[in-house]
Amino acid sequence: MDSPIRSTNSQHNVLIVDDEERLSRFVGMCLNRVGYEVTTCASVNEARALLPTEKWSLVLTDLVMPDETGFDLLHWVGENCPEIPVVVLTAYSTPAVVKQVHRSRAAAMLKKPFSLEDLYKTVSAAVVA
Repeated sequence: MDSPIRSTNSQHNVLIVDDEERLSRFVGMCLNRVGYEVTTCASVNEARALLPTEKWSLVLTDLVMPDETGFDLLHWVGENCPEIPVVVLTAYSTPAVVKQVHRSRAAAMLKKPFSLEDLYKTVSAAVVA
């Protein structure tokens, strides 16, 4: 599925943080296909090490990961790189989680499983905002 946003994405770097390697690889491949530059990592600690090294347009993070959670990363990004929007990916979209994501000032939340159309729309809206 090609997206009409292809030509404007080449300058956008997206960091995907997810311990599920197959999912992050798939999402990265899909975003690459529409022109985003993508880097993946498997933990909050790795993300903290990568975020200061480049100009990032967006962070996509899973919520549930070993050691630290996506909420830990949201908090860290808010304190250290508040200009970078964060989109939360989660299969655990209970009302309490949705409320906590909203309070954390995440740019958006994508509920797993999500469609490619939803992924493209959410990423595009978050990078433009």
